Amino acid sequence: MSGIEVTAKRPTARGARSESGVRASRQSGLNDLLARVILIIAALTPIPLGSNRPFFWAINALIVGLVGLAYVAVLRGAREPFRIGLGRLWPSAALYAVVAIYLTVQALPLGQLAVGVSQLLAVSPRTGGDLAADAISLSPNSTWLMLMRWATYGVLFLLVVQVSTRAHRRDLMLNAIVAIIAGYAIFGLASLLQFGDTLLSMPKWAYEGSATGTFVNRNSFATFLSFGAVVTVTMLAGTFVRQDDGEVGDDRRLRFDPIVLVYLLALAAIVAALLATESRMGAFAGLVGCLSVVILAQRRLRWHRGWYLLWVPAGLAILGAAVYLYGQGLVERLGSQAAAADVRLDLYAQVIEMIRARPLLGYGGGAFEQAFQLFHHLPVSPDLVWDRAHNTYLALWAELGLVVGSIPILLVAVGAVRLAWKSSSAGSDWTGRVAAVGAIVVAATHSLADFSLEIQANTILFVVLLGIGTSAQMQRRSTH
Repeated sequence: MSGIEVTAKRPTARGARSESGVRASRQSGLNDLLARVILIIAALTPIPLGSNRPFFWAINALIVGLVGLAYVAVLRGAREPFRIGLGRLWPSAALYAVVAIYLTVQALPLGQLAVGVSQLLAVSPRTGGDLAADAISLSPNSTWLMLMRWATYGVLFLLVVQVSTRAHRRDLMLNAIVAIIAGYAIFGLASLLQFGDTLLSMPKWAYEGSATGTFVNRNSFATFLSFGAVVTVTMLAGTFVRQDDGEVGDDRRLRFDPIVLVYLLALAAIVAALLATESRMGAFAGLVGCLSVVILAQRRLRWHRGWYLLWVPAGLAILGAAVYLYGQGLVERLGSQAAAADVRLDLYAQVIEMIRARPLLGYGGGAFEQAFQLFHHLPVSPDLVWDRAHNTYLALWAELGLVVGSIPILLVAVGAVRLAWKSSSAGSDWTGRVAAVGAIVVAATHSLADFSLEIQANTILFVVLLGIGTSAQMQRRSTH
C-alpha cells in the first residue's frame, strides 16, 4: 500500500468550465480575425510605392491605431487579458519607449526656453561658424513623422505578438506571407518583361531595366523578396522538422510532403525576381539569410544530413537557371562593384564626420537630408541630393546620436540571439523563430549598404516576422 499514491482534485463546476471555454473560444476567434487583418495590412502596404510617402505613413498609422484600439476595446469588454502582456516584454518595451521619448524631445522647441539652451543646440557645419537652432532636430516636422512611424511599428508588433501565440496561426501567417511575396515577385517579373518595364502601369523614372515591382527602388524590392526567400526556405525545412517531431510517423524516415513542391515553385519565382532586380547587396543579403536558415535547419535535423546533401545539386541547378534567365544584368553589375564601393565609402566618411560633430544629440529623426547638406563636399557628387545615408546604422547614429541610435540595433540583435538560442531543440515554435532569424540576417546585412528598412512596406513586413518569432519563443519559454 505504501507504493500507491492517492491524488484528489476538486471537480470544476460545469458552468465554470463552459464559461472558461466560451471565453477562450471568443478570444481565439478574435485573434484569428486580427491575424487576417494584419496580413491584409502587410499585403497592401507595398502597393503605393512601398508606402514611402508621408501620406501613406499617416494612413497606415491610422489603420494600425484603429485596429489596436478596437482589439483592446473588445478584450476589455470581455474582461480578457492580453495573451502576452507588456510586463513579459520588459526591458525591451522600456527601451523602445526611450526612443519614442527622445524623438519627442528632439522635435520640441527647446531653444525658446533660454538663451543658453539655444547655444547648446547650435550646429557647427564643415564650412565654419555656428548655425542656430531652436530644437535638437534640424527638421522637427520630419522627426514628428518618424515618431509616428515608430509608434506604428510598436503597436503593430504588440498586435502580432498577441495573435501568434498559437502554432496553427503562426503557420497560417507564414504561409500567407510566402504567397503574398511570391505574388509580388510574379507581378515584378511581369511588369519588367510583359508590361513594358513599368511601375504600376506608369513609366519609370528610375531603375529602368530592373525589376522593381511596386517599389521605386530596386534595392528595396530586393529586401522585400529576400524576406520572402528566407520564409519560404524556413517553411520548406519546417516540413522535415514536423516529421522529425513524429507528427507524420514514429519512425525516423523522412517522407515526401506534396507541399514541398508548392514551396519550391514559390521560391523559384521569388529568386527569379530577386535576380531580376539586379541588386547586388540585395541578392547577397538574401543568400546569407537563406544560408542562416539552412544552418539552423541542419542543426535541428541532425539525424537527416543526407537529405540536405541531395537538395544541394537541385538548388544549384535552379539557381543557375535563374541566373541565366533573369540574372544577366546582375552579373554585369558585379563588374562595377569596385567603383560603387568607392562612392559609398566617400559618402560614409562624410556621414561619420557628421556624427563626430554631434555624437550624442544627433540631428533629429528623419532629418538626415537637411543635416547632410551642412557636411556635403567633394568627392561625393554635388549633382545628387543625398537624402539617405545608404547605411541604416550610420543613419540611426547621425539622426538619434550614438546612445539612443544604438537602441534599435541592440533590440534587434538581442532578439536574434534569443530566437536562435536553443532553436535546435525547438518543436512547433521552430518555423516562427527561424523565419524571424532569417529576416533579421537579411535586414542586418542589407542595411550595411542601403536603406531598405527605411521603406515602410519592408519595415512592416519585418515587424510582423519579428512579432511571430518573438511570440513563438515566449510561448516555448512559458511552456517549459
